[in-house]
Amino acid sequence: MPTQEKVRLSMQVTFSSIILCFCLFKLSNPNDSQSSALYWGGVTSVLAWWMPSPGGSSTSRDSTSVRADEVNVAQIEKIESVPPIESIPQMNGSQN
Repeated sequence: MPTQEKVRLSMQVTFSSIILCFCLFKLSNPNDSQSSALYWGGVTSVLAWWMPSPGGSSTSRDSTSVRADEVNVAQIEKIESVPPIESIPQMNGSQN
């Protein structure tokens, strides 16, 4: 693991630990029940950030993303084949 990635991971772990400890400390205070939703949101968002992606690894291109790219290319080609607005005849409302 290169040095830059180690530093980044250690900063992420440190920041996440600080946020989790702070939120859990504030949740342990029984007198402050009105803002508990705020601190539960902090806990769940940090945990969700560390959870793996439900689609699997984002570094490998699977067949789903390839198919999506093919659809995007087909849509772009379809849009590009539409004639420009200047070539479309204008309709006048004054015709009887």
